[in-house]
Amino acid sequence: MADFTLDPQRTALIIQDMQNDVIIEGGAFAESGSPGHAEEQNVVANSMKLADACRAKGVPVIHVHYIVEEGAPGLKLNAPLFQGLKEAGAMVRGSWGAAPAEGLEPKPGDHVVEKMRMSGWEGTKLEQLLVGLGIDTVVVTGAWTNMSIEHTARTGADKGYNMIVPEDCCSTMNADWHNASINYALQNVSTVTSSGDVIEALRA
Repeated sequence: MADFTLDPQRTALIIQDMQNDVIIEGGAFAESGSPGHAEEQNVVANSMKLADACRAKGVPVIHVHYIVEEGAPGLKLNAPLFQGLKEAGAMVRGSWGAAPAEGLEPKPGDHVVEKMRMSGWEGTKLEQLLVGLGIDTVVVTGAWTNMSIEHTARTGADKGYNMIVPEDCCSTMNADWHNASINYALQNVSTVTSSGDVIEALRA
């Protein structure tokens, strides 16, 4: 049983970077090991179940997608992650790679936020959307745990949001990197839990 409760009217779910290039075999970053770890975590099925439970409770579901135009114009190449993205030709608008993983497509009533950095907050409409929806608690899921998820959780905490991370709805390149983020950094900026406990907390 969850040891916390969530008010559906003040809670939002983020599904971040769950795109083919990021977590699916055949995607631009498949050689990183990301698809294998996503399978180990059962991250797509777990996130689908959580999203459906949230929608049933009236919790807004927000898809944060990393999207660039062909050739990644305007993408500042100041870090290896961004350099690698451009070199791989990844996350290009309209491509299979940029599309959400099967089963995690936005549904009617969901929201979509586009970004070009690691954090879901940086240069996006995410905060304005949350303010408009009256949200103070954010459940963040997706890939990669030690990058986009950690960045988004850290920034959300700094902004005053209660950040919830169901670890079975997150994945990265391997279990070691995932566990390091889950067991250390994320413990200090969020409530680390499971999708099952989030669903229970919404029912309470």
